[in-house]
Amino acid sequence: MIAWAVLRAAAIGVPLGAVTGMPLGVINIAIVDAATAGRRRFAVGLGLGGGAADAVHAMLGFGGVGRVVTDDPALVRALAIAATFVIVTYAGFAWRYRRRTSLPRDEQPGRVRLLHGVATGLLLTGPNPAALGAWVALAAAAWPHAAISDAAGLAAGVGAGSMLWFSALARWISRVRPDHPLLTVIPRVALVLLVASALAGVVRAL
Repeated sequence: MIAWAVLRAAAIGVPLGAVTGMPLGVINIAIVDAATAGRRRFAVGLGLGGGAADAVHAMLGFGGVGRVVTDDPALVRALAIAATFVIVTYAGFAWRYRRRTSLPRDEQPGRVRLLHGVATGLLLTGPNPAALGAWVALAAAAWPHAAISDAAGLAAGVGAGSMLWFSALARWISRVRPDHPLLTVIPRVALVLLVASALAGVVRAL
């Protein structure tokens, strides 16, 4: 039955989304930076947005549409440049936030910070052609002829798994005590890693 197949695909997608979200990447770096700055709700929102972007990438990859994008060098280059602009802009705003206050705080209503984080997470991950390319390659190797219903179920599971991991990371990092020595190092390391990952994406696309 179609319903059972979709549920099975979703069940496969949940651990897949969690595992693929664990390696060091833009969203993980941004979540750690935001959480250590006392912006827990924003960090959780970043995870939700990043998970939603992963779900879209998985749907495009397993649905067969992603290959159309990744096979077009001009489109990949444009996406890489857009992703670089978003990441560098975010890094600049994150650095300015750190400079503006020395005390961890999560200003603005919780819902506003959460929604802001969701939008930012989508923007940081969505245009990234490398992330989409990874899902296209995984789909080609693991499930090259998935039905649309299966692709949708798996994508939903991937999104849920990614969100669970990213949200757990945000909550865990936000519990680090404010006077921990690492909190003086993380902003500098995060800024370098964000810019380096953005530039690496452009280099790969050119």
